[in-house]
Amino acid sequence: MLNQLMNWRIDAQRRKNRMRSVILLSLILHLIIVIVYLFLPMNQHAPEDKDVLAVDLLNDPEAPKKRRQKPKPPLTKKMYDPSEKLARDAMERKIESARNKMDEVVKLSPRVVLEDVEVNKAPVSEIVPDVMTDAKLRDAEASNLSRLIAQPGQTDGRGLVTGRVRAKGDGMGRFRGDGQGGGDGLLGGGGKSGISDRLGIIDFLNEFGGPKDVVYCLDVSASMQAAGLRKLFLAVNSLKDSVLMLGSEDTLNLVTFSTTARAMSQKMLPANASSMERTLKYLDKFTPENIQGNTGTNILTALEVALTLDPSVIVLITDGLPTAHTGSAIEVNKDVILEKMREKNVNNAVIYVVALEIDIKRSPGAKLLVSLAEEHNGKIKVIGTDLLHQYVKQDGPTE
Repeated sequence: MLNQLMNWRIDAQRRKNRMRSVILLSLILHLIIVIVYLFLPMNQHAPEDKDVLAVDLLNDPEAPKKRRQKPKPPLTKKMYDPSEKLARDAMERKIESARNKMDEVVKLSPRVVLEDVEVNKAPVSEIVPDVMTDAKLRDAEASNLSRLIAQPGQTDGRGLVTGRVRAKGDGMGRFRGDGQGGGDGLLGGGGKSGISDRLGIIDFLNEFGGPKDVVYCLDVSASMQAAGLRKLFLAVNSLKDSVLMLGSEDTLNLVTFSTTARAMSQKMLPANASSMERTLKYLDKFTPENIQGNTGTNILTALEVALTLDPSVIVLITDGLPTAHTGSAIEVNKDVILEKMREKNVNNAVIYVVALEIDIKRSPGAKLLVSLAEEHNGKIKVIGTDLLHQYVKQDGPTE
């Protein structure tokens, strides 16, 4: 009997445990169903309403952060002793920065002189007005300034002046205003009296009507700085004067040559203020010290390089005939040079030749330069030794 009671109790306990397990399992299954129903996406789509606009809610952009202004350091003044090297260097830099600068005139506006007026040493003349705004000062007798700094062009006597202006002199050589470094002249305050257009380049170019495409060929062989005749000085300054007198519709380029020839630019440049300033600075690179080692005079190559630029006028400045040195392939035969120029000058560029320290009658081979000018509808300007000495005396000592 006791065993039966024990078995019954054990069976009751098992049934109770099974019931608990079934209930627990049922709860777990129901909990899983609820979780699946709540968190898994449903494939049911709400019917679209055509009259409803969909609006996306965007967060407003953050306002830009204000930058804090840093306080500027206070201005300080420094006083320099004019005798100290630092002050002298500053003045020299100021003078150097003024070189090769040009006046620009804005037409049809009230004339205002912003800086000073310099009076040249020319005698009183009706040719030069009291204040010259017409930039057509071309005649040598109309001015004795060593540098012409205005471009030609039509003006009406009015205009805003950004630099200095020419004024009629009274024959006394008086000077008004505070120029760069003092003294008379317009360029750097140290200009000297002289006759403009000594090489006749400006007068020759003025003979052509309409726009011109001008290529200047400058001999920079060592002989250009020899014998104290300042041939390089004369050539460079004459080229600067000519460049500054080109019209706004003209174009220009520069070819320098000795053993070889090299163009300043790969293409023709418009004759505007930027190109002119570039040309003037480029010419300043050629000094007597810098050309001492240049041997040979390669005229043919210089002219060939010039012709590749398709100019209408070529200005050739040289003090010698074609010469070669050991190891160089420079053409020196006059007949060969003339024949090649006839073949390559297909666009009939006019050639103007300036012969420095050359005697056309006595110098051997000088006929080449004459033939270059004559066969290509140009002219030749001969500057002999006596005239070069005269120019040196007129200019006086130079630095």
